[in-house]
Amino acid sequence: MEKPTAFVAAISIGIMTLSLQVIDPGLTPAAEQQPKAKPHSKTVKPKTVKPKAVKPKTVKPEIAAPETVQPKIAKPKIEPKFQTAETAAEGNACFGVAPQIERLVPDEGQPGVKVTITGSEFGSPDCLRGVSFGPGQASIFTMENESTILATVPTDGRKGLVMVTVTTASGEDSKPFLVK
Repeated sequence: MEKPTAFVAAISIGIMTLSLQVIDPGLTPAAEQQPKAKPHSKTVKPKTVKPKAVKPKTVKPEIAAPETVQPKIAKPKIEPKFQTAETAAEGNACFGVAPQIERLVPDEGQPGVKVTITGSEFGSPDCLRGVSFGPGQASIFTMENESTILATVPTDGRKGLVMVTVTTASGEDSKPFLVK
């Protein structure tokens, strides 16, 4: 297990050394530095060394997902029907175009009011990730169809102008809403 780690470390050191030589050729290891010319001696032009191009192996870092507030989602209970890798391709793909909110009806209201969100590209219920009325204010919602969502203004949220955000696997879109 140590050999791959040592190999990766050696490659990393080599890449850093080459990078430093490209940035400032004067920053070379002591063993490779040219001796300094004496003040009274003949000036010697330093030797130019072109580094060999080394293509580093790309390593993708694992990024932890940020912690989010889990919204209370009222989804119909759907039994999974794709049980094997061979039949999984028959399922709906969740990635594509980001959702577009066209309008909110009503566009203002008190906590507990039901708001109809109409738009496009909301996708299937499996692809809809959440609806919120401002940051951290998840809403209870139901998806009527691919272009209509029925959401309830959270009762524990703040009052004033907030952004209603619809989040899907492909992205998100927001519209302003006034909580009275």
